[in-house]
Amino acid sequence: MSLESIPVSNVMTRNVITAKESQTVKAGARLMAENGIGSLVVVKADDDGVPVGIITEKDVVKLVATPQDLSVLSLHQAMKKPVITVDLAASIKDAILVMQAKNIRRLPVVEKGRMVGILTEKDTFRAIVKNQALLTDLISDDVLLQYRPAYERLTEFVISEIYFPGGQR
Repeated sequence: MSLESIPVSNVMTRNVITAKESQTVKAGARLMAENGIGSLVVVKADDDGVPVGIITEKDVVKLVATPQDLSVLSLHQAMKKPVITVDLAASIKDAILVMQAKNIRRLPVVEKGRMVGILTEKDTFRAIVKNQALLTDLISDDVLLQYRPAYERLTEFVISEIYFPGGQR
């Protein structure tokens, strides 16, 4: 078993919380808070399955520091676009490489252009922690060693899983 042999479909989250591009940033922030998530995939106003952008907690925090009214500003105006996606058939290694190259932590997973899930950096870390052979594969391929911030986040994740399994505190 290797990072190249496991498709993202095996570790992605299938039920993705989305928001329509016409919704306000305030409504999007509320959705994130209510669902305990760090980002929202923004979809076309007329079609739930096509991702057109993404907005993260970090984006919202930056917007709070501006004079813009978040109860009026639409997600379409604030989201990052175009959204970077990964195909359902891609491997975990492919996804990690895309995340590294684009310096992102979340990838909507698409099949024929329609979103079927989302893969986060934490999803990949969980898969690696659950299967020690993957960790050896990862280090031997130098995937994370070439990208120090991701390697450091993996280390933090592993340590937090030791002290707080499953994120329990």
